[in-house]
Amino acid sequence: MRISVLILLAAAVMTFSGCSVKKGEVAGLVKTPMVICFDVEDYTSPDSVGMDDIPKWLAEIMTEEGVTGTFFVIGEKARMLESRGRKDVIRAMANHDIGSHTNHGSIHHTVTETLEYASWEEGLETMFRNESAGFSDLEDIFGQRPANLARHGGSFGPQLTGALSRLSAGYVYSPVSLPGHNAVWFCNTLNFHGEGDYGFFDNAYYRDDLFNPMLDALDSLIPASLGNIDVMAFFANHPSKIRSIQFWDFNYYRGANPGPDEWQTPELRPLESMKTAQKNFRRLVQYLRDRDDIELTTFRELANRFSFQRETISREELGEIAGRILSEKKVVIDDHYSPAEIFAALSDAICYYETGNKLPAQVTVQRPFGPVEMPLRDPEIHHILINEIYELASGAKETIEKTGHLPSFLSHNNKKIGTGSLLALFSDLYTKFGDPDIPDRFTVISFESYPSVNEDKIIGEVAACKEWPVHREDLDMSHLIEMTKLQLWTLKPALQKEM
Repeated sequence: MRISVLILLAAAVMTFSGCSVKKGEVAGLVKTPMVICFDVEDYTSPDSVGMDDIPKWLAEIMTEEGVTGTFFVIGEKARMLESRGRKDVIRAMANHDIGSHTNHGSIHHTVTETLEYASWEEGLETMFRNESAGFSDLEDIFGQRPANLARHGGSFGPQLTGALSRLSAGYVYSPVSLPGHNAVWFCNTLNFHGEGDYGFFDNAYYRDDLFNPMLDALDSLIPASLGNIDVMAFFANHPSKIRSIQFWDFNYYRGANPGPDEWQTPELRPLESMKTAQKNFRRLVQYLRDRDDIELTTFRELANRFSFQRETISREELGEIAGRILSEKKVVIDDHYSPAEIFAALSDAICYYETGNKLPAQVTVQRPFGPVEMPLRDPEIHHILINEIYELASGAKETIEKTGHLPSFLSHNNKKIGTGSLLALFSDLYTKFGDPDIPDRFTVISFESYPSVNEDKIIGEVAACKEWPVHREDLDMSHLIEMTKLQLWTLKPALQKEM
């Protein structure tokens, strides 16, 4: 996995009210969870160069040293290993956590190219079909169903993330995060974001003079990071890059799509240098294992650890968030509930109130996706009666139930009101319930079309997918950027299980 800044750290949330942070403890010392992870990719190099042996000895060394980690495997690579009869490689890797690294890797059309102009539903169905097939093959070959899929290079689209929610799988190396929260929910899928400059010993294992300074630097790098995060991903390597000077998928650069007869072997490091590489990888594993401030684990375990979501929202919580929306004049991202969940809860509560002049004690949380079209920021109507707000809430509830999405707009007297303005309007009414002087007439205000928290960082990383050298140089990211913005309605921090 590499694009722009290579993804090396996955940081999650340290503390929340009502949330107990789970970390390993030894003699009272808090240990930060760390995942040693690998991207197993090369399915183009011939068997004769020994590329398949590398993930085997990586896995064996980890087993011998009593540690574990996550191997993200491209479906095409797994099928190739099976077709070559490499049961020894498969058995060694299967002693650890196996995740997907997309089904087809760098073969065109890539994930991003497939989703370049796709609608939400078309893209969701295509991603579900492609990646569920990859998951099934990985399960058949390795004997374990992937708990996560990791982004391969610049292969991204929110429809892929949404499809993973149907596969009950998480998304690793995600471009989506929140300030202070690198474990988040996005498109109703658990996302692990990463950033920084950890790992990536790819080009160093084979030479002591390159490897030693990098290993020594960890003495200061790791402690400096532990105070700010509670989950770390240590990217150990692309196994093929330990041997090859080039990335194997140079064959697919700039939209090229060669068949097997046209694949070229990357320039290789000397075969005898692999002994040094094995020795140095073992040193790295021992170093990480013996640190007393980290707990080595897998992304499978972290996906389970961070899978908690609240199933109900109380009357008081909903009122507090509605008040924040009005006072902060923006789409609020709460610690426990996404803006989409809040929108749906407000719609439900208002409909409930209309039937008996009483708010529900709690509302069951629904998890709709964001709108499929960019909502209007400025409403086409500026004043509305309370009974008409009830009609809008009923329309919102019906849209969510029928489509699984927030409405992009609702109309009153053929005048459109966008999603953000509806959120503000529903919040305004909700906070006035119980007021003996509740007005008959409300103002409809202009409001942001989607949550803007951390927008620049997220959209910057999504836009950078264009720069992955595998992609066509004329790849258009504008549609995917807009689709990502729309799904920011589903964004919220990921919490560890409440104790």
